[in-house]
Amino acid sequence: MPRYFFDVRSGSGLVCLDYQGLDCADDAAALDLARHGAGFTSHADCARNPQLTRYRFSVQDAEHRPLFTVPFTELEPDAPPARKRPRGSGRGRTARSRPSVH
Repeated sequence: MPRYFFDVRSGSGLVCLDYQGLDCADDAAALDLARHGAGFTSHADCARNPQLTRYRFSVQDAEHRPLFTVPFTELEPDAPPARKRPRGSGRGRTARSRPSVH
């Protein structure tokens, strides 16, 4: 799986250099990961911190060739976490009744 690097830049230059990179299936997957914060930030973080609106991801391939940039102002919200089923609501389960005490 190819490795991609997600450097963080501002209008004045480099903020954070990605030395490790992340594995992605292809360029489209790397773009999607950048649009969701690449594990560095999130849409919610940017909403809380206006300073982040000046930042962007500069994404490079495994050979460190520039591919694209994604401004933090264009980060997409993450999907809400899946809701868990309440205990005892699964199929095939029957509720146990307590013995009556007289």
